[in-house]
Amino acid sequence: MRKLFFADDEPLIVQGLYNLLPWEQFDLQIAGSARNGLEALEKLKEEPVDLLITDIMMPEMTGLELLRRVKLLNPRTKFIILSGYDEFKYVKEGILLGIENYLLKPINIDELEATIKHTLRDWEREEISRFRLDEDWKILRNNILHRWTNGNIDNKEFRERARMLGIPIDHEVYRSAALRIVTENEPAFQFYRLPGLAEECERIGTEELPENCEVIAFPGDGDEITLLFALSGNEVKVLPALRRMSEWIAGFTGFRVWCAAGHPEELYQGYPASARAVQAWYQAHLMNEQPGVIVDDLAAYAFREEERPALQEPAMDRFVKLLAEGRRDEIDEFADLFFVRGDSAHPVPRQPYFNAAIQLMLAVKEMEKQPDYSEVFAALFRIQTRTGLASQVKRVAGGMLDSQSDAVREYSTHVAAMLEQVKEHYSRELSLKTLSQKLHMHPNYLGQLFQQEMGTSFSDYVNQYRVERATHLLLHTDRKTAEIAQEVGYWDSSYFYRTFKKYAGVSPTELRSMYIKR
Repeated sequence: MRKLFFADDEPLIVQGLYNLLPWEQFDLQIAGSARNGLEALEKLKEEPVDLLITDIMMPEMTGLELLRRVKLLNPRTKFIILSGYDEFKYVKEGILLGIENYLLKPINIDELEATIKHTLRDWEREEISRFRLDEDWKILRNNILHRWTNGNIDNKEFRERARMLGIPIDHEVYRSAALRIVTENEPAFQFYRLPGLAEECERIGTEELPENCEVIAFPGDGDEITLLFALSGNEVKVLPALRRMSEWIAGFTGFRVWCAAGHPEELYQGYPASARAVQAWYQAHLMNEQPGVIVDDLAAYAFREEERPALQEPAMDRFVKLLAEGRRDEIDEFADLFFVRGDSAHPVPRQPYFNAAIQLMLAVKEMEKQPDYSEVFAALFRIQTRTGLASQVKRVAGGMLDSQSDAVREYSTHVAAMLEQVKEHYSRELSLKTLSQKLHMHPNYLGQLFQQEMGTSFSDYVNQYRVERATHLLLHTDRKTAEIAQEVGYWDSSYFYRTFKKYAGVSPTELRSMYIKR
């Protein structure tokens, strides 16, 4: 994903740029922003970017001077200039510096989007001319396939790229599949090169398929290898190839591997829908505890799921009692029995198990004075099995019991008063300055005292407390996120989103998608 940076001395413009376009859909990641040219230059020295969108008139250093300096640091960076003035001398100088476009404020969204698409095409043309070695060619091909799978490239542009990169588009039947490598703690790419594993899978598939069929394997999202089968007809079987690929990866890496295959589609235009159906199926399921299972018919599998009994709610009263009494062994047994018992030969729907795990871990967090929600929610994205969920619940509960085993702390009068102020007035402005006036103490001394006794800064404690309250409202009410943000003390929704993700590990939207209210 390419990196994008904003420079403008108007905070509202910068904030608007963050949300003006769905940047991820253009394969762009926002690397940061600055309010003047000098600040921008210092940041870009530390972390070069691919695209800089900058105002032309800024304090400390103008946008044009910033362009000149950045081009010396990174000649491949591209630029879009913003200005409130339509002056030809700026346009002329910008053209000489090689800008992508000169946009007047207020920014026209359609014009900006057209400029971004033009820049993407420029990047691809540069890559095609620059990358001629086999490895580089595969990187470019995989990027195009990834964009196509995610619906981020139109059909005309894809056909042009496909002909250039050798992607088959003239077969009768297309089918997708994905091999998922299961590593509960660290992602597989930290141990193995996924492109290398994909190349071997492609070789295996070519051996297994008839001569008039083709297969392309490329790294997908996360720890997956995505497969494109271009077949001569519906009668061609892909399961033997998938089985050999799964067995080879499992033997080579030592990790468990599962596979799901999408429905055959006529003509190449149907492939992205088939691939997205496979991804959606993985996102909706926890895998079985044994490796090697291949789900061949997603629709038929979903039908069989309806015959299974629904997952029962966890016995929360008993779990809370075990927590209160500190009975660690019985807590571990409770989690293992709830999540792992029963039929372990097949994948199961993810949502009921995630709901139960979140309920149990929130019960743990309610017993902590300084709950860290990131260890609850951020880890859930990586968990793919029921055993992994049970381990996460046990880890969170064990951490709470360890912290409670320490001596009970007694806070000084001033720190106790500060904690009470947070509890009673977290929705209002809270700062060391305002509290120091109430407690008749210097704010610096108050901050040091709080840090010493609580082990965290006052601002961090306030944010954690607000995130705790927001988490409860997000999970147990249908109120809008903006309303919740204001209720817990954040009047700027963008700042609330960033703060919530920092302390919870996920965004408010991602949190709600994890937990479906009954």
